[in-house]
Amino acid sequence: MAIDWDQVKAKTLWHYEALIEKMIEVLAYDFVREHYNHTMEEAASFSQRIRQGYLQNRKEAAFIGEITDHFRTLNGLGVRNYLDLVQRVETRAKCESFIQETGFSFEALIQTLNYPFRWVLPFKCSVKELVDTGDETSMAALEALKKYKIRSNLDVLENCRARASRNELARETGVAEAFLIDLAHRADISRLAYVRGKTVKHLCEGGYDTLDKIAGADLKKMGEDMAAYYGTIGKKFSDFKAVIPLDWMIGGARILPRVIEE
Repeated sequence: MAIDWDQVKAKTLWHYEALIEKMIEVLAYDFVREHYNHTMEEAASFSQRIRQGYLQNRKEAAFIGEITDHFRTLNGLGVRNYLDLVQRVETRAKCESFIQETGFSFEALIQTLNYPFRWVLPFKCSVKELVDTGDETSMAALEALKKYKIRSNLDVLENCRARASRNELARETGVAEAFLIDLAHRADISRLAYVRGKTVKHLCEGGYDTLDKIAGADLKKMGEDMAAYYGTIGKKFSDFKAVIPLDWMIGGARILPRVIEE
């Protein structure tokens, strides 16, 4: 059976090897494996929470039924969890063997890999995206953290999600614990699907600086708050809403696993 590898980039924006590499990189974090590495049955159930959280009644939700069926099929094929699936198909040769041995279609596999990468697993970004790079204190703190290999949002969550870890890191680096918990919350918000650094900073400046505040927000009130904030920087809130709707972020925040210990 011929496989069109070019369709991987067309469907996911990444070449096959890059997609697999990025997924393995994210799944290497302890907190990701603890909170996100779903069994195939759990993945099928969580896909319905994705529909209820992010997608709700949106047209994009139509693919969820297919995804759910794919996970149930993979469960029947003995695939244990996301990491197991990725490792079984981590090279083109292993992917081809998996498809031949199981009869699982290549198109279904790419759809199934792209779904957790885009909607479930946290997306890795530079920690600099989360802070004001014009603030000397913040940049000095990031330089101190870099010496401890804390360079991304996921590094922050791995090292700052627990109170004891933050205390120890503050002692070793000289970075204020208040800065670390604020940075952890910013990294926490960046776990929302499609939410990146610029959006995180705007949310924090608008008063929604923790995932719990977003999850508990009233849609109308949050819209008013964000519109008021955008007015202070001479921008229109309509531009913000057009990129990532507030109901999307509120719904997503309500279904994400809680990883930060206050």
